[in-house]
Amino acid sequence: MQKRAHERLSPRSTIQAVNSLDGRALGVLVNISSSGFMLLSEEEHPVPGSIHQLQLLDLGNHALDISLGATCLWQEEASASNSYWSGFQIIDISDSNQEQLQSYLKTLKI
Repeated sequence: MQKRAHERLSPRSTIQAVNSLDGRALGVLVNISSSGFMLLSEEEHPVPGSIHQLQLLDLGNHALDISLGATCLWQEEASASNSYWSGFQIIDISDSNQEQLQSYLKTLKI
């Protein structure tokens, strides 16, 4: 059995991953940890191996608004038609955005 290095937590509101370069939404966060996240998207555009500059935006209570660089590790089709799961690893994040991410993850554990 493989154990993850960091606990994955489910957001309590809708967190959208937006491409910082063109403003397009990549998908919605399913879960997040300090080292990565999983998205549900309607398009098959995050290709495994691709690198993205993203902004994670909380569309509900605005508890999260961070910028980061991430690489898509995998993608597979979801059971719903035209939906895809994608796994990302965070590869670049500023100290202030990392602090905000850690604070956000603490609120999900309560």
